[in-house]
Amino acid sequence: MNNNKYVTISTEDLIVNTILNFDIFIKSKDQTILFRKKDHPFTAETLSKLVEHKIQSLLISEDEVVEFEKYYHNVRQNTITSLTKKGFSPPVFDQPENVKKYYNSHFNYYPIEKATLIPDSTVSFSVYKKTLIDVELYFGPENQNGKSNIVPADIQETSFPIVISNTDISLYRKYLQDTTKEYFKQNYVSPELQCSVIRENSKLIIKEVLEDPRNGENIEKSRDLVETLANTILDNKDNFCNLLKITSHDYYTYMHSLNVCTLSIGIGEIILKLERPVLNEMGLGALLHDIGKCTIDPRIINKPGRLTPEEFKSMQNHVLAAKGILSAKNGSIPQRSLFPILQHHERISGNGYPYKKKGDQIHLFGRVAAIVDFYDALTTDRPYKKAYSPFETLQLLTNAQEDFDQSLVKAFIIMLGKQAKAQEQKAMTIQQL
Repeated sequence: MNNNKYVTISTEDLIVNTILNFDIFIKSKDQTILFRKKDHPFTAETLSKLVEHKIQSLLISEDEVVEFEKYYHNVRQNTITSLTKKGFSPPVFDQPENVKKYYNSHFNYYPIEKATLIPDSTVSFSVYKKTLIDVELYFGPENQNGKSNIVPADIQETSFPIVISNTDISLYRKYLQDTTKEYFKQNYVSPELQCSVIRENSKLIIKEVLEDPRNGENIEKSRDLVETLANTILDNKDNFCNLLKITSHDYYTYMHSLNVCTLSIGIGEIILKLERPVLNEMGLGALLHDIGKCTIDPRIINKPGRLTPEEFKSMQNHVLAAKGILSAKNGSIPQRSLFPILQHHERISGNGYPYKKKGDQIHLFGRVAAIVDFYDALTTDRPYKKAYSPFETLQLLTNAQEDFDQSLVKAFIIMLGKQAKAQEQKAMTIQQL
């Protein structure tokens, strides 16, 4: 990596039990390794690991220097509390033309991961930089302004999200199949890259399912996908969260569905120790939990601002809409798979919807889905609101004792904590090589 894109900071600049609003990296012999993701607490245990390995200097991206300076200032002024920013509808959406641009970029372009694009390989589709409301050509065969169709060598070091046109999805799918297959043959492939490819292929399948949920073939694709995800998680119990897209620049139902499915399978395997057939049934329900949203106006689902009471009521209808869609499948969905779909908005207190179920009236699968749906929704950026950090979201889940199964919440927190520790330990191991 290009060291010029990183700035050195001291471990003494970081205060224990504060939330960092920037990623921190450690330097190995010839590579820079992510050590701690942004919006996670900097704990005493984390500091001890750094001290133990005699690491006194860390790196941050040049793109996040401003965020670090804000953190440093708040620390010195003793005003540091929660460092994530929250708010609604930024001024940019006060202009109708900007709202129109936002919808155009959101509906007509598909987000892809930089990790799946092999540096110096050739692409047959155009890749764009994504801003809040618009897109700008990055590279591709359109060759505007001399742009090349060769993937830039430094693409993995860029900080902006990238997208492709929806019309190029089939070309991207072929690229994933051909280029990554060849790359896998010739080089050692990191688990992170493997997970990135699995995640991208999974997103494409879920997108198809949500766009045509009444297609029986798509339901079968969902079953196969759950099987693949379950196998991957079983093979990577200590670090399966690599499958999650933890930081997302925007909300997409298919990304959310993938995350909810992954976390649910993780809970089912690691915490609940479910038998494989039962685990697959829960995973299928989690994957399809928002299938009813295909009946909701996408401008409501992706509105860059707070919903009106009427719009919120319309959104709540997605659960009953899902029941109608799946009832038409004449039993092709296992009965237990319906619980995450129909109960992920129910609450232990009885204050959920649509059936106002409470306590033990909510199936175990429904209680799991309620927790992970809440967690992933709040830890994802929206155009009008910055995401809560995982730490903050888990605090909200813990504080909502009347709404969520607290035994599951506690186990969920422990599971995520072990995943974070595994990632830190891996970074330390690589650093020592």
